[in-house]
Amino acid sequence: MKVFDAAAARNLDRRSIEEALIPGAVLMDRAGSVAAVHILEFIKTLHPVHQKRFVCLAGKGNNGGDAYVVASRLSAARPDMKVEIWSACPLSELKGDAAYHAAQVPGTLEVSFKKTLSKNDFLPGDIIIDGLLGTGLNGPVKEPYDVWIDAVNASGMPVVSLDIASGINSDDGSANGTAIHADMTVTMGVPKRGLVLGKGREYSGPLRFADIGIPKQYMNEEAFSDFEIVFEEDVRPFFTRLAPDSHKNSLGRVLVVGGSEKYHGAPFLSASAALKSGAGLVIAAVPKNIADYSHNYLSLISIGLPVSNTSGCLCGKSLPELEKHSENSDCIVCGPGLGTENLSLEIIEFFQTCQCPVIFDADALNLIAANPSILKAGGRRILTPHPGEMQRLMKGFELEKLAASSRIDQAKALAEKTGSVVVLKGNKTVTASPDGRVCVNSSGNPALATAGSGDVLAGICGAFCASGSDDIMLPVIAAVFVHGSTAEYAGYGIRGLTADELIPAIPNAMRRISPFA
Repeated sequence: MKVFDAAAARNLDRRSIEEALIPGAVLMDRAGSVAAVHILEFIKTLHPVHQKRFVCLAGKGNNGGDAYVVASRLSAARPDMKVEIWSACPLSELKGDAAYHAAQVPGTLEVSFKKTLSKNDFLPGDIIIDGLLGTGLNGPVKEPYDVWIDAVNASGMPVVSLDIASGINSDDGSANGTAIHADMTVTMGVPKRGLVLGKGREYSGPLRFADIGIPKQYMNEEAFSDFEIVFEEDVRPFFTRLAPDSHKNSLGRVLVVGGSEKYHGAPFLSASAALKSGAGLVIAAVPKNIADYSHNYLSLISIGLPVSNTSGCLCGKSLPELEKHSENSDCIVCGPGLGTENLSLEIIEFFQTCQCPVIFDADALNLIAANPSILKAGGRRILTPHPGEMQRLMKGFELEKLAASSRIDQAKALAEKTGSVVVLKGNKTVTASPDGRVCVNSSGNPALATAGSGDVLAGICGAFCASGSDDIMLPVIAAVFVHGSTAEYAGYGIRGLTADELIPAIPNAMRRISPFA
């Protein structure tokens, strides 16, 4: 989805009101109503003891107006929960659409003007809605908002920000002074650059989008950023209706190549994730001495390959069997648990000749970083580094000068240098293609900070890329989004999720996106 700066976003609002004749109050009502839906979905991930009261913090401008709409909708949807509105200014100072929606708040809701705020004003079970500043910030955060923001951050309560976390610059993501640490942000109308840049990447939490009906024509005519943010709406087209006569070969055949004496589980995590992501047939090609570990993954086909007599790693001896299976594969995932013995370079070199998409992950990336000349021009290649692997790849491909640059610039440069799609994993994962397209993911949370999570992503990506899509970026960004969404809704919280538990939750994450998943 196209991303805009604050000036462009304001101009789009203005044109919608003046040219498309959509009243500002209607746009605000749509924004708050959709935000409330996302908030209600968000709190389903919280234990019931943390769902006692909504506290909506309303500033003086339109962001405060959004908060009044949200409060009204939440009150109607959850009559069992108390909803309070705390205004940072006297209600008499509200103007325009914000004043209109403040007047529409049901009389059953408590609306209070607070001259100041402290962390002690909040109670266990509070869910804070941040409608203080939004995109209206210019310069440092001033009183009383700085005090309010500090009180929110000190409260220890979950926070949902409306449009952008208060205190974050919507153009560059900088924080001039203090800023809200949000656990989710619902951006409205159009996505803003600052959501994924600078401190915005850290302070925004998972992102949601609220479509308020700005005409698409106006968006196309407005200048937008050189990158996109991927939301649910962007990946839904990937999940098309399956043909009634689908069979295992028509739904994609994935070959996962990896494993070593030291690392048994990684290739099986990837292969299992590919199966749960919809691949019709998945083969795990691993060293013969670990093939028996597949008994924990009953739906997999596991083949044991000959290995090096000295190191036990996959090598040239493995190639005859790999050649046979690669010819019948729609996507290949190479690297999980592979090890970093140079003998495995023959495997990577062989996969350069494959016509189907090839995903290089984990140890395959480390081998490529140490031997950059092994990558050949052409092919449909995807590299999926985590930050540490990315630094090694940048060194290998002589891109060290970008070490201090943004993740977007790093991914873009490596994609261009290697002629590969690059998936730079981490908070707000960045996917870049060799032609310069850059997409930043909106889903996910720290639950993914667990061993094996990247192997799961490689498997999802393998299944999606095996679908036969002409545009390789669509299945890749869809895989990244589903991976993040799975962590959000797996039901294990943020600290207790393991990679094994992530896999069975994949189908439900896809079902949230599309009725055809």
